[in-house]
Amino acid sequence: MNQSASRDQSISKTYVREFLTAMLTYAVVLLVSVSLLKQGPSQAWWHIPLALTPMIPIFFALRASLRFFHRVDELQRRIQLEAFALSFGATCVVAFSYGALEYAGFPALNWTWVPSLMMTFWGIGVAITSLRYK
Repeated sequence: MNQSASRDQSISKTYVREFLTAMLTYAVVLLVSVSLLKQGPSQAWWHIPLALTPMIPIFFALRASLRFFHRVDELQRRIQLEAFALSFGATCVVAFSYGALEYAGFPALNWTWVPSLMMTFWGIGVAITSLRYK
């Protein structure tokens, strides 16, 4: 294995470790937060900070993503940027389309699905863009 491939593998391993740790922490904090929110009185002063508590690990996931982006070479940056552009555009099309369908009687969706949709499109974009540069 050459030095560049070894460096790329090390960068990827670090990113996966940092990102998965943040996302697993997010899942645990989210479950605890939702559980406590369902048990307590809905007008309690601590409901708002408790509802936002799961965002703390999300900032660590964002940090992991930004660190990954700054560590990779220019080709990987371009792949990530093109994937993000595809993700942003596709998410906008789906969100605006569904917003129009809500006027036609479709049920309203929770906004928490939008980032999940964007991440899905980002993964698809990385796969498509990576194939183009092989």
